[in-house]
Order: sequence, then C-alpha cells, then structure tokens
Amino acid sequence: MMDVLPLGSTVTMLKDAVKGSGETHEVIANNIANAETPNFKRSDVSFKEALAAELPRTDDPDDLALVTDAPNQIAEGPDFEAKPFSITSTIDDSTQIRNDGSNVDIDQEMAKLSLNSSYGQTMHQLLSSQYSRVREAIQESTS
Repeated sequence: MMDVLPLGSTVTMLKDAVKGSGETHEVIANNIANAETPNFKRSDVSFKEALAAELPRTDDPDDLALVTDAPNQIAEGPDFEAKPFSITSTIDDSTQIRNDGSNVDIDQEMAKLSLNSSYGQTMHQLLSSQYSRVREAIQESTS
C-alpha cells in the first residue's frame, strides 16, 4: 500500500474547509427543506471553530509558529500536535418565529446558503491552486 504524500498544512486546512463547507451546505439545505415542518428546530454547523483549533498556536502573538508536515521533522511542544478535525452540528433552540413552532427564517437561511456557497467555491479554487503548484513542481523536477 502506498503512503499518502504529505502536502503540508495549507492543503490539509483547505481540504478541511471544503469538507466543512459541504457539511454546512447539507445542514442549511435541511433547514430550508423543513421550514414548513411544525415544531422543526433549525441546525447550525460550527466547522470554522474546529478549523481554527487546528492551527498551531504560541503564547506570544508576535512569535511565528513552527509547523511540521513530515514525520521526520521535529515539532515544538504539545500545541503543535496534530488535532483531528471534527465538525459539530447543534440544534438552535431559540425562540420560534413562526406560529407552527418552527424557528427557521427562510430568508436568513437563503442568505447563509449563498454565503457558504461563495466560501466553498473560494476554498475549492484555493485547493485547486495548491494542487496545481504540486503538479508543476513534479513536472519541473522530471524535466
């Protein structure tokens, strides 16, 4: 079995952002589909917080973090250990806005869907750009 080629933390973060955007899209679409369902409570996804938790941190904001992307590189301290990326979905129990007990505001959900769609497209473009750079480097080294 072939090992996965480590492409660095940027590619990993972008892949996680694309995954988070996709799951957010599913949750928002479910909210929209159930807007007319009596007593339905909308859900929300908080993947951007999980994405931010993946980034290495230092105590001093002026310090640059040491980031490793290969097992033979030495990481510095426990804050630089790889953290699994997990997306959490929560149910919004805020006050109902409709007479049937639902708290889905269709206009707000459509705005969130549009914003998430733009975010997802941007992350896809950035990820594609990263893969193009890797492809160019491989082609350059074989020439």
